[in-house]
Amino acid sequence: MFYEFLIFNLRHAPLPTSFEAMHQKKEITSKLQHDLKFLLCPITALALHQHPSGHVFVLAGEDIWLKVYDASSSRLLGQLRIFHSQPIHGIHVSQPDDRPGTKGSRLLIWGAQSVALLSEASLQSLIEGHTPTSPSEFKAADWIYDGILFSSPSADGVLVTAHNEIIPILANSSQDSLVPGPLSSPSRPILYSANLCWLPSDNALNEAVLVAGGTVFGEIIVWKYYLDPARQSQLEMLFVFTGHEGSIFGVSISPEIEIAPDVRVRLLASCSDDRTIRVWDITDRALTATSTGMPHLSALEAARETGFGGNSEVKVENKDDSSRCLAVAMGHMSRIWHVKFSGRINHHSPRKSHIDVFSFGEDCSRQSWELTFDTSTWQKAHDLISGEMSFESRDSDLSSAPEKIGTLQNRVTEVCHSGKNAWSAVVKMIDNVPLVASGGADGKIVLSGKIGNLNATPQTSIDDMPPKLDYSDIDVALSFDEVKRYAGVTTDAHEPTLTSSVSKKAPQEGFYRFVFLSEEKLLATTISGRIFLGTVRESITWQEIPIPEATRSDLRSFHAIKSPAPHMAIFGTVSGKVYLFEESHEIRELAKFSAKITDIICLPASGQPYTDNPESQAWTVIVTILGLDHAVMLTLENWSGSLLQKSIRYDPAYQNYVITAATFCGEDLVVGSRVGVVTVYEVGRNGAVPVMSAKITNDKDAVTCLLPMADNLNSFLAGCRDGRYSIYNVSEGPFVIGPITITHHALTPIGMIEGGWFNKSDPENEELILYGFTGKHLVVWNETLRVQLAMVECGGAHRPFSYTSSPTDPGQLRLVFSKVSQLRMYSQRRPKLHVLKTGGHGREIRAVAACEHWFATAAEDTNILIWACKDGEEQSLGNFKLLATLQKHTAGIQCLKWYRDRFLLSSAGNEELYIWKVEGPLAVTLHDVYSDFTPNRDLRIMDLDVQDFHVPEIEHQSTLISLVLSDSTFRVYEWTVTHDSESSGLRRLAGGHYTGACLTQIRQIRVQDLEIHVLTASTDGYVALWVATGEVGDANKLSFGEFSFVSVFRLHQSSIKCLDLSPRKFATGVGWIIITGGDDNALGFVNLVWCEDKGTFVFSKRFRVKDAHAAAITGLRIVGEGQGLTEVATVSNDQRVKLWRASRKEIDSSDMRLTVALVDNQYSSVADAGGIEVIDFGKLLIGGVGMEVWDIGGIKDGSFR
Repeated sequence: MFYEFLIFNLRHAPLPTSFEAMHQKKEITSKLQHDLKFLLCPITALALHQHPSGHVFVLAGEDIWLKVYDASSSRLLGQLRIFHSQPIHGIHVSQPDDRPGTKGSRLLIWGAQSVALLSEASLQSLIEGHTPTSPSEFKAADWIYDGILFSSPSADGVLVTAHNEIIPILANSSQDSLVPGPLSSPSRPILYSANLCWLPSDNALNEAVLVAGGTVFGEIIVWKYYLDPARQSQLEMLFVFTGHEGSIFGVSISPEIEIAPDVRVRLLASCSDDRTIRVWDITDRALTATSTGMPHLSALEAARETGFGGNSEVKVENKDDSSRCLAVAMGHMSRIWHVKFSGRINHHSPRKSHIDVFSFGEDCSRQSWELTFDTSTWQKAHDLISGEMSFESRDSDLSSAPEKIGTLQNRVTEVCHSGKNAWSAVVKMIDNVPLVASGGADGKIVLSGKIGNLNATPQTSIDDMPPKLDYSDIDVALSFDEVKRYAGVTTDAHEPTLTSSVSKKAPQEGFYRFVFLSEEKLLATTISGRIFLGTVRESITWQEIPIPEATRSDLRSFHAIKSPAPHMAIFGTVSGKVYLFEESHEIRELAKFSAKITDIICLPASGQPYTDNPESQAWTVIVTILGLDHAVMLTLENWSGSLLQKSIRYDPAYQNYVITAATFCGEDLVVGSRVGVVTVYEVGRNGAVPVMSAKITNDKDAVTCLLPMADNLNSFLAGCRDGRYSIYNVSEGPFVIGPITITHHALTPIGMIEGGWFNKSDPENEELILYGFTGKHLVVWNETLRVQLAMVECGGAHRPFSYTSSPTDPGQLRLVFSKVSQLRMYSQRRPKLHVLKTGGHGREIRAVAACEHWFATAAEDTNILIWACKDGEEQSLGNFKLLATLQKHTAGIQCLKWYRDRFLLSSAGNEELYIWKVEGPLAVTLHDVYSDFTPNRDLRIMDLDVQDFHVPEIEHQSTLISLVLSDSTFRVYEWTVTHDSESSGLRRLAGGHYTGACLTQIRQIRVQDLEIHVLTASTDGYVALWVATGEVGDANKLSFGEFSFVSVFRLHQSSIKCLDLSPRKFATGVGWIIITGGDDNALGFVNLVWCEDKGTFVFSKRFRVKDAHAAAITGLRIVGEGQGLTEVATVSNDQRVKLWRASRKEIDSSDMRLTVALVDNQYSSVADAGGIEVIDFGKLLIGGVGMEVWDIGGIKDGSFR
C-alpha cells in the first residue's frame, strides 16, 4: 500500500541518541537519466513560504524531490533532490522573529526515518532558479511524524517519532547538518499522527514544545516538553482524550485564539477513520488534585504503552472529556487524513467570530468548517474543569452541562483531486486570509484563497467595490429598491397595481430575466416589464431604459431575452411580438407572430463568447413559437437594415419536436431538439429544409448546446442535458448530405450541460469550456484540462440566469441570477480552486502503450488517459499534456495495445474488451465491443495481442486479435475494418486451454500459410508455443481448428509477469529471443528458432539472471537493438529501474552464447510499477503510482551511439 505513513517498526528496541548520516553520493555518469520535465508522482508534502518581499511560494515534496512554485504564476522555479531513495513526507518552514539571534527561514524536511536541513541560502537559490547542493541526509531510528524549527538557547528544533518520543536537534545552517539530543517521552504508544507547537517564553526555563499525538487505538495524548535540561522535570502530561472510534489519522494544534477581550484559548482538532472531526479545548490551565478534588494526575503521568483505554484510571481522568470536546461533526465519504486550523488569531470581532477549520480526506475532497461556540458557555465549562466552583455546584452543573459547547458547520465541500487520497495539505494566513493547498495521489496541487493580489476578498456591497472591477471577486445581492436608488429613480409611476375591486395584496416587484450585452453591460428586466441597464466599470452604475407604456405592458408577461450581438438584446413575449433593443437606440418592435414566443436561440459566428467587433453587424436568431410545426429564422444586417425571415420546418418523423440549440456547420444549419434529435437543414432562399436527422441520446434528454468545430467545417459538438457531449461529422457529396457519424463521445462531471465554447487564446492549445448545472450549483468546467473553473450556488437549472466570460481567460467570469426577487451578481478574477500543477490518475497505473503521436495509460480507477509529451522547456503545469479521458470500463484494466496508430485496444475484468478509434484529442470513439462472453462473465482478459492477417491465395486481409482469459484459456479472433472504418465485428477463429495455471501473457509469433502460432506465459513459470491450422472453405471463408501444443519451456519458479521479444534473422530462417520477468525476481532469456526443415519451432538455450531485482519484475521492454546486442529495461516492486545489456555470439541458428551485464541501476520515483513503454527514441515511460520518463543514453533510432 502506497500510504507509507501507516507502516511502522513495532520493535521496542532502545533508540540511539544520534543520527546516522547518509551523505549523498557523488553524481556519476549514467546511461539512465531521469527526465525531470516528465515526472508525475503523488504530492506527499506541502508547505507555504511567504518571502519578505510578499511573494508566496509553494514548497512541494514529490517523491524525493523538493519543488518550489510561485503561487501567483504557477511557475516551477526550482527543484532539488533531498533524499537518496525516500519520499518526502513533511516540510517545515521556520519563520524568523524579532528576537536577537534569530536565524532566517530554513527548511526541515523529513520522510520515514530520513531528515534533512536546508539553509536559507539554499532556499533562496531555489527561488532564484538555481540548483544548490543537495543537503546531507540523516537517519533516525524511528519514523518521524512532525518537526519544527525555532530559536532557543537549548535547541534549534525538535522531531516527534512514531513512539511519541521527542528528539531535540541542534542545526548548523551553514553546513546543513543536524546534531540530535537525548530522547524524551512520557510513554511510548504507537502513533498514527502527531503535531508540534512551539511555546516561546521570556524565561528560558519555561520554553517548551506542545506535543499532540494520535494513537493507533483512538486516543489523543497531549503533553509538554521543556527544552531546558536544568528543569527538574522536562515532561508534563496534560491530557488524554478519548471519543474517536478509530485510529487518529490527523491532529492539529491551533495558535492561541482570542475569543473575547483578554480571553484566549488553544484548541486541538483531530480526525479519524470514523469520519468524524472533533475539536478539543487544550487551553493551558492549572490542574491540581486539590482544586478539582480528583486524583487524576497519577493517571495522566502514568506511562501508557499501548493507547488502549478501558481501565478505571482512564475512566476517572476522562470524566471532563465532554467539557473539553467543544464540537463534533461527521464529514467526508471515507477516512479523513488531515485537519487544519486557519491560523487566524482574532475571533471576537463581529465579522470574524467563527473559527475556520479545514479537513482533507481519502475521498479527495477538501471541506471547510465553521466552528462557533458561546463564550459564556465555554467560560462555565472552564470553571467546571479548573475547579473555580464548589464541589456541590460542580456536581450539579456537570449533570446539566450541554453535551457539546460548540458546533461545526460545513460550509464548502470541494473535490480537488481524482482517484483516491489527498496525501498532503497546508493552511497559512496570508494577509489575514487563509491560503489552502492540497496535494493528491494524482500528482495535482490545488490552491484556494488569497494569492498575492490575484484573489481579493469578495465584495458584498456596491459601496465596498474596488475602483476598477476588471473581473474582481464580487458577490453582490441587490434588491429592486437598491437598483432603483442607484439608477436615480425617486418617483415610481410603474409600480404594479391591481384593477380588481377585491382587496388583494399587490404583487411584489422584482427581477425576472437577465442578459449580458457585453462583458461589462448587463440588462435586467422586472416582473412589471421595466428594463434596467447596468454598467460595470469603476463601479456598477444603473439606469432605467425608458420604454413606451404599451411595450412595457407587453413585456410584463412571460418573455424570452437573448443577446444576438454585442450591445443588443432581443425580447420575445406571450403576445407573439419580438422586440429589439440596442444601446443608444430606442426599443422597437421587430416582428409579430401568431402565438407565444417560447424561446430565442442565437446563432453566433463561432463557438466563442462574443467579441466587440465593430465590423460584424449582422446577426441571426431562431424564434420558436408555441403550437407551430416550424420555427422562424430572423436575420438582421444592422439596426436600420431589413429583416429577413425564413421558415424552419420541424422533422415530421418526431413528435413534440422543439428546437433547443442551433449552429452552422459549414453552409448547413444544425439544430438540436428537446427530444434528443439532431437535424441537419439545407438553407435556401425560401427557408430551411430538413435533410437528415439522428437520435443522439438514449432517452429524451434535450440537446442543449451545439458548437461548430473550427478545424473541420463538417463537424460539430453537441452537449446534452445528461452531462455528456459528442462530436459528429456530416459528410457531404456533390449533390447530397451524407449520414451523421459520431467521432467522439465523453461524459463530464456536469450534471446538465447548458452551453460551452472553445477558448482560442492560445491557437496551439484550444480548450473546450463547458458550463451547466449540478444540483443547485452552476459549474464551469475546462474539459481539455479536466479542471473546474467555478462552482456557484444559484438555485439550479430552472432559475433565470445569464453568464459571460472573458474570451481569453475562461477563469474570469460573471454570473447573474435571481434569488428571492433579488438580483445577485457573482464575479471572479480567477477560479476559486487554482490548479498550481495538473495531475493524472489518482490510482495505480496498470498498463501503458505508445503510438507515434500519443501514449495511453490505464489505471485502477478504470479510466484510460491519452497523453502527449510536450518536449522543450519545462512548463509550469508539467510537460505531460492530457488530451482525452476515456470512461467506459467498469473493472480494473489489464492491458492496452495500439494498432496502426489509430486504434487502441483495452481489456479489463468482467470480460471487457473495447476497441477505440483515436483520430485526435477530440476525435475518440468506441469502435467495437467484445461480446463473446462466458455464462457468468466473471473472467479477466489478462493480455492481448493484435497483428495484421493476410492470406494471399484468396486476397484476404484482416486483423487477428489474440487474448488470454483468467480461466487458463486463450482465444484468437478475426477483426475486419473496411476503408471507411466500418467494422464487421469480432469473429472467433480458434482457442486453446492450458493447465490449471492462469495465463498472463500472449504474443502472436507467426501468422503465415494458414497457420497461427502464438506464445503464452503463465503463473507456473512456463512459456508455451501453440499452433492452429486453417483451411479455405466455401465462398473463401476461413476456418481454423483448435490450438494444439507445439512446445513448452520453463523459465521461472513462479508467475511470469512480463514478456518481450527480440527478433533474429538467419539465412535459413527466423527466430526470437524471448525475455521474461518473473515473480521470482529473475530475468529470463530463451532462444526460439523456426526450423524450416522441420516446419516447426524449437526452444533452445535458456539463460537466467537470478535475483535481478529485490522483488518481482513487473515490467520490461527492449529499448535498443544492435549487432549482436540487445538492451532491456526492467522495473520492479523494489522501486528500481535497471538497464541490462545482452551480448550474444551466434554459433548457428539454434545455438548461441549469451552474456548479460547490468549496465545501470537507478532509483525510480514510481512505486508499484505496473507498466513500461518506449514512447519515443531514447525515451522510456514507467507507470505505477504516478509516472516518469527516463532518457536512455546511447540509443537513437534503434541503434547504439
